[in-house]
Amino acid sequence: MATALEATTAIQDKMFSAMQFGQKAMLDGVKTWADTVETIYAKLPDLMTAEPMKPTQAFATSVAFTEKVIASQQDFTAKLFEAMLPVAKAAATPPKPKP
Repeated sequence: MATALEATTAIQDKMFSAMQFGQKAMLDGVKTWADTVETIYAKLPDLMTAEPMKPTQAFATSVAFTEKVIASQQDFTAKLFEAMLPVAKAAATPPKPKP
């Protein structure tokens, strides 16, 4: 049987690994975002000389982008809650009494 110190250390190790995984994911996401923004800024001169969009086209494009962002956020939120479900179940389950 594990001691309280061993159990605590094991939990801390798992939490630390999860934290490092989350940090790496965040850094990868920021890098991807920065690369995307850099690409967009590189195309700005093309937008300045391009034929302007009609207002209805600009509106339709903006609405489509907004719908895409909302769908992505809904999917992310659903996955986030699903990922947190084990914690909620563990918190709702009372500890088993020792014989």
